[in-house]
Amino acid sequence: MILKGISQDLNNLEIATQMGVNRWIVMRDLRSMKFTKDPELKQAYLDQEKRLVASKLSMNNVRDDRFHHMTGMTITEKNFENMVNFYRPELMKILESKDEYIAITNLSKSVQRTLVHNEIIAGRKYRRQISSKARGYLPHIKLQLHT
Repeated sequence: MILKGISQDLNNLEIATQMGVNRWIVMRDLRSMKFTKDPELKQAYLDQEKRLVASKLSMNNVRDDRFHHMTGMTITEKNFENMVNFYRPELMKILESKDEYIAITNLSKSVQRTLVHNEIIAGRKYRRQISSKARGYLPHIKLQLHT
């Protein structure tokens, strides 16, 4: 009954109510099953975790699909676009400089970390440059500035 309750995603109190016993009895039995390393209990917990992960993924996919339908781009693409637009002045200074690495090192460490985290700047610590993904987007920004 305990394993069946776990497979139905019930908590200890709900399992005890179904069995018609005190909650502490269910908790004691679960503790003893864990102590003896019951393979069926382990499998029940693994299956429960898989169900939870699958439901979270499906919820995220629904959200992402809805966002894509509304905007025509994914959430990550929109986030990237927003970050490039936000850091436009810094990126323009980097592009206009003779040496990108020196221009990048002149930025504050927090800005550098943010740009690296959002894949706007790529490369190792001493070889940093604007990523190819950001370079593909930056010409659109230049056109918007001149018009």
